[in-house]
Amino acid sequence: MLVLEDLNVEGLIRNGTKKRRLRLYDSSFSELRAVLEWQFRKREKLVFPVPAYNTSRECFLCGGINQGLTLEDRVFHCPFCGFTLDRDLNASLVLLKRAGWEPPAVPVELRPIPPLPSLGLKKRRQGGAMKQEAPPFMAG
Repeated sequence: MLVLEDLNVEGLIRNGTKKRRLRLYDSSFSELRAVLEWQFRKREKLVFPVPAYNTSRECFLCGGINQGLTLEDRVFHCPFCGFTLDRDLNASLVLLKRAGWEPPAVPVELRPIPPLPSLGLKKRRQGGAMKQEAPPFMAG
């Protein structure tokens, strides 16, 4: 099963900033979606495009909308029921719920996933990269 946001890319391009418009022109959302849908349908799998409106702001548990959420907020916190979870994980659960998926059980407490250092969200010193070379090729 494939669940994807039914994005209005033309609307995003038309209403976005110049920087966003250029990035969206360069990306190939429609081609990617067409290839994914073709591959899933070829394998007789279900494809569910669901409305993208407020997926990041909607609470997975209670359905409340967090209007104060900004793009910089990486953790979703519901002001209505107190549910807290990583923003992207919450949005993916909302998409699944909109497609008709029901979770078998929801844990009593879900904690946000800590930010990845590779995204620059956490200042932590990592070890340096090691140079690694492939063994020489020997024609046989």
